Amino acid sequence: MTRGPVRRPTQADIARLAGVSQATVSLVLNERESEVRISPATRERVLAAIREWGYVANASARSLAGGRNKIIGVHTFEPVFPTTSVDFYFPFLLGMEQAAAELGYDLLLFTSAGGERQIFRDGSTRLSITDGALLLGRDPNVEEIERLRDSGYPFVYVGHREVSGPPVSYVAADYAGATQQLTEQLFALGHERVAYARIGDGDAQPSRDREKGFRRAMPPGGTRRLAGPVWTLESPEDAAGLLEEIQHAGITGVVAEQEMLAEEVLAHARRHGLSVPGDLSVVVLGDSAGARGSGTPWTGLVVPREQMGRQATRLLARLLETPEETACQESVECPLTPGATVGPPAPGERRARP
Repeated sequence: MTRGPVRRPTQADIARLAGVSQATVSLVLNERESEVRISPATRERVLAAIREWGYVANASARSLAGGRNKIIGVHTFEPVFPTTSVDFYFPFLLGMEQAAAELGYDLLLFTSAGGERQIFRDGSTRLSITDGALLLGRDPNVEEIERLRDSGYPFVYVGHREVSGPPVSYVAADYAGATQQLTEQLFALGHERVAYARIGDGDAQPSRDREKGFRRAMPPGGTRRLAGPVWTLESPEDAAGLLEEIQHAGITGVVAEQEMLAEEVLAHARRHGLSVPGDLSVVVLGDSAGARGSGTPWTGLVVPREQMGRQATRLLARLLETPEETACQESVECPLTPGATVGPPAPGERRARP
């Protein structure tokens, strides 16, 4: 059973709980220079009440009678601007900007001041100067997301995000559906031994979603699944051993989570005199992090980052206009690319279906 939004504690609530005036709470929150001296003990008592009750300072409510200023915050759990992250974040931000402009909202990017990116500092969050926020990142702080949810502050996570307790609103790419389609394309071409391979943490939500689609793929008219092993590599250097396993197991089709892994498999296959797709078909599932960009026209899926940014912005605006009592989750279809790395298995590698 899901829990609806809770009432946000007010400054008056915090003042009463801490046994101080509301003006003192305001001074502590805003760290203002003032003739009024606040003792460390009083300040800590106010911050303890803020932390315990999850108070979020609502700057827009103070500045506007209607409590809204038509500003949407964007919080990323990793830096946006380094060159290694540009390709990842830029399409999301482009989609957000387009949708926000259409809806009459401004965007405010939160970068966090130094060190680890945090939503909360000293019991409060600067996200509160906006009406609501869009959150995204490869490695989010789930505890902070849960705390933000419990505060009643409206936000939408961009990507599939599971949390403890009541769910949160998110917009996610349909990795499972696209991966299932691609795997079934391999089956339809006659591949009977197909494996899934990835580098790194298989517990990450996008990885789990992709693997789910692989495991539920069915051959045409089949009554049982033909999906083969799932291999998790520690680093790209393990690709040579992976190719040996592929050959030993009679695998003719590989579903690679990362483009970087597909590049390594292709390089090792060529060193062994194997061709793609003549001897081995390779599908790539849209994760381009770390890839060299060899120009290979991979068969696979496209992560719809721009569309996810647009749809998440529209969902948040809708929730701000008409708050829902339960979290909302939406999915975005991943376009498939035909590429040139998939074909039927070589005649000698076909096996008769039982």
